[in-house]
Amino acid sequence: MITSPNEDLVTITFAMRTGSRHDGVPGETSVAAQMLNRGTERLDALAFAEEVERRGCNLRTIADSDACSVQGSGLAEWFDDLVALSAECLLTPRFDNTELDKLRQRLIADMMVDLVDVEWLAARACASRAYDGHPYARPRNGNPSTLRTLTTDILRAAHQRMLAAPRHIIVAGPIDADVAVAKLDAAFGGLPTPGQLIDTPRATMRARAGVMAIKDDAVQSAFRIALPCVSFDHPDYASLQLITSVLGGYTLARLFMKLREEKGYTYGAYAFSDVRPRGAITGIVTSVGNDFTADTMSVITDEVRRIGTELISADELENSRQQILGTFARSNETPQQTASLVWTMVQHDLPMDFFEQHIARLQKLTSEEMLQVQGRYFSTDGWVVGLSGREDVIRPVFDGLVDSVEEWSAEGYQ
Repeated sequence: MITSPNEDLVTITFAMRTGSRHDGVPGETSVAAQMLNRGTERLDALAFAEEVERRGCNLRTIADSDACSVQGSGLAEWFDDLVALSAECLLTPRFDNTELDKLRQRLIADMMVDLVDVEWLAARACASRAYDGHPYARPRNGNPSTLRTLTTDILRAAHQRMLAAPRHIIVAGPIDADVAVAKLDAAFGGLPTPGQLIDTPRATMRARAGVMAIKDDAVQSAFRIALPCVSFDHPDYASLQLITSVLGGYTLARLFMKLREEKGYTYGAYAFSDVRPRGAITGIVTSVGNDFTADTMSVITDEVRRIGTELISADELENSRQQILGTFARSNETPQQTASLVWTMVQHDLPMDFFEQHIARLQKLTSEEMLQVQGRYFSTDGWVVGLSGREDVIRPVFDGLVDSVEEWSAEGYQ
């Protein structure tokens, strides 16, 4: 419970710790989750949507690689109804064949659009070796071929896996905790005791692998590069967050300043951390015109090597520190935003004071303390390079930077 008597909005998140990494048929968890609010045993899809919308509420059902959730939000006066509607869609979904066909057709249409997007192609190419052989390497919605095999029976089995998974309910807003617990217990108390978390191995990278997704008519090249990263609770994580920010975390960062402000090759070039319960990477992403592809790769290579070996200046460190601290403060302004942080701590098995301790660590780090961490994680010896574009433009870029180059396959997208 995250109470706030001065807020009008209430949100309810019913989260279950099973996601697309547990799929038997790729896409089954995500599609099953998306079907939850498309009709119940009592109401068809249209009638259920009307029940939610006439109260001015919103009810989303989603899944990612590690979890799925029912997320309801609305004015506090509708809290009882929001609990009831959330429970109805989670516990008694209809899984109507007509609605499944509609959703399937929309998802496949979206995938066909993705298939001509060089940025999406580069991301898929990189993921194939950044999460080498792991379920994280595949899209959460599967692909057109796997979507066509999904039946309502498969979705019902995925739904039963959701209900058996470890679960958490997070309520944020101006609701008395005792009242909320009573309402939630009445709505969800009949669920069976949750089972154990279904484990999967940690994802590993295939270091110095190059993967290209060829698009012969491309007018630009897309870069998606992965470097090693660590879990939130690792001693190096705070340093890694600061280092990544210096490299490409915001508009004063090195990659942005070099590739956009100095060279004018792109609208943006960024580095970011993608930390998941069973794997983590530091990513680099940008897109440039074909004529600038080779030089962009040279710039990225130089900047990765530089940040892996050179002491970060006091000004760069302080700018990045303030950017991270300011972003964190803005992301924790409302009870709903705090609920998101709570879910992160739950999903990653972190102590409830994790972010408090993490901020304290960020505020104390020095450039000298971070130098060894830089060398451990920022090197071309450990990266995966994913590129998409014209083959004659992108293939030469890999020379000397990776040990192998393979072509990403669009198998399953026919």
